[in-house]
This record gives sequence, C-alpha cells and structure tokens, in this order.
Amino acid sequence: MKLLRNTLLIIAVLALTGYAATYTNRFSHLRNFVSWGPHTIYDFRTHPTRVVENGNAPQPWPLDSSYNKQELPKALLDSIEKQKTIAFLVFQDGKLRYERYWNHGKDSLSGSFSAAKSIISLLVGAAIDEGKIKSVEQPVADFLDHFKEGDLKKVRLRDLLTMSSGLSWKESDKGYFSLNAAGYYGDDEAYMVDQLTVKEAPGKNWEYRSGDTQVLGLVVEKVFGKSISELVSERFARPMHFEQDALWLLDGASKHEKAFCCFNAIARDYGRFGQLVLNKGVWNGQRLVSEAYINQAITPASYLHDPTDGGKPVDYYGFQYWIVNHPNGMKVPQMNGLFGQYVYIIPEKNAVIVRLGNSTVVKPVHHYQPENFAFIDAGLALLK
Repeated sequence: MKLLRNTLLIIAVLALTGYAATYTNRFSHLRNFVSWGPHTIYDFRTHPTRVVENGNAPQPWPLDSSYNKQELPKALLDSIEKQKTIAFLVFQDGKLRYERYWNHGKDSLSGSFSAAKSIISLLVGAAIDEGKIKSVEQPVADFLDHFKEGDLKKVRLRDLLTMSSGLSWKESDKGYFSLNAAGYYGDDEAYMVDQLTVKEAPGKNWEYRSGDTQVLGLVVEKVFGKSISELVSERFARPMHFEQDALWLLDGASKHEKAFCCFNAIARDYGRFGQLVLNKGVWNGQRLVSEAYINQAITPASYLHDPTDGGKPVDYYGFQYWIVNHPNGMKVPQMNGLFGQYVYIIPEKNAVIVRLGNSTVVKPVHHYQPENFAFIDAGLALLK
C-alpha cells in the first residue's frame, strides 16, 4: 500500500510539473506583455536581446559628390513627414547620396519588424550554398521533429520561403491567445512552432504567415549549430563592415531569436542588405550569397495563387522578399516591416532606398501599403 501511495504521489508530482511547464509556455506572453508593453520600433530597450557584432571594423559609406546637396520636392517631403518618417536614405552606385532624420539620430538603432524576414532568407541561401541544406525542395521534416507528423511532412522549405506552407498561423488574429501574441511575447519560439498544424495543402495558395519565417529560423539554427545573431554577425555584419553593432530580440527565456521580426540596426546598416541584393550577393568582391539564390528570392512565386484576389497568380512575393509593382513599370524588390520599415532595391538606377518610421497601419492595396509609392518616388527624385 505504501509503495502504491508513493507511486501515485510521484505520478501526481510529474503531472503537475508537466502542467506547470505547459501553463508557463502557454501564458508567458501575457506576463511579458505586461512587462514589455505594446510593440514599437524601440523594443530593444525592454526585450531580451543578443548582439549582432560588427567585428570592430566599421567602414562608413563613401559619400557621393552630390551628398545632401539636393532637396526633395516639397510635395514628396510633406508626404514623407506626414507618414512619421524617422530616417530616409538614398544610395546610388555604392555611395550614400542623401540622408535625413526626424527625431532620430544617424547612430540610433530602430527595429525592423518583418523586414528581418529577408535576412532569414539570406541565411537560408547561405546554408544552401554551403551544402548544409540540399535545396529549397527539402522537407522541413529533415530538420525539425514536429514536422515528421501527419500532413506536416509535406511542407518544404520552399513553402515556408514563399508563404505558402498551409500552416495554421493566422496573421490577422490579434487576440491575446493567438499564435501572433505567443510568437512576439512568449518565452519559447520552439514551443510556439510545435503548436502549428496544417490547415491546407502546402505550395498552392499564398498567405502571409510570420510563423513560416520562425520555422525557417529554427531550421537555420539547427543546420549551422549557432544562433541567428551569431550567423548574421559572421556572414553579414562583419564582412559588410557594419558601422555599429546591431541587436536581435529574443523570446522571453532568451532561447531563440524572433526570426520573423526584430532585427535592430542603424539606418545606414539596413542599406547594406539592400546593396548586397543589388550586387547579387557580393560585397566588395566577396561572395556572401549565391547569385542564383538571390535571383530566386526576388522573383515572384507566380505558380502560387492569391485567394484574396480571385486566385490570380502571385506577382508580389518571392523568398521572404516583396516585389513592389510600381506604376512606372519597375519591379522593386523590397524588405518590408510593420510601421513602414522599408529597404527598396532599384536595379534600373543601381540604387537602394531606406525608409524607417512609425507609419499608421492602414489596409494595404494589393498587399502594399499605399505609402510605398511615395517613398519610391521620393528616392527616384534624388537619383541621377
């Protein structure tokens, strides 16, 4: 009888311990929300972070001979200021041509939100280049145990890169108990990913999901055996000679980077990622990502269908890069983050435009914030 009581006690303790762990993971985002507050581009001041190191070898951008000698047309300047812009920079031919800041210093960090997704894509490209990933056709189940179950086995890296995974993440769900809330405020990104299920066949329909990028982040961590911050330091920040160290936000327990968002850097260093893509993966003669991967990343996944647009082919999204179809006919690859964190790549002008700020969230038109066109037009007005 005593043995039976002891056995039951042990079982009860283990059950309660398991419940406590589950409870902690499930509701930690509520505690962290109270502590950290609503999300802003300055969340690196309150959230756990990991340093993205520049290697103490900064190289300031060379200045164009016309640096800050041009004025923006008043209508465009008014539009930029109205949208609560904090930084607007224009680069051409590898030189800084224009920069202006509003209540924000040139050495001040600010958050990327989803513009960070494009950096995760570049890390996937680097992993493929190094043979750590065979190809984008590889199933996620080769890397993460959770995806070895049921229909999850059908999800490929390509499906995550193109936002066509069919997973249960609902980006529009802003509830306190949504995966969105758990992803941004929770204690464990891996636990959050393990809650994902399949709601439709992958590789057919486009639907924006931050969860897709978080899965990619865990894959990248797994194949390299390093944190995302370490990888970005080694493969981008140091070889591209960032002017300052950057920061990446971590989950509440400091286990994983929030891969779907949360890179923080100065405006000039955001421009380096645009220049890298403009250079087809080369920085100062050093190959960082293959040209073949870059070309795929900035080419629309037109084999996918957009259910919100009558099932038309997708003409605006590649591998975690947006493609803005400008009215003048240009197709502009773009890093895109909440509140208007934008890096535009303009091959026709050999140029990059960076805009950071606090724009009010408005309903997009064909998945673009209407402000995009004003920012691109402002940049074009400053280019030769």
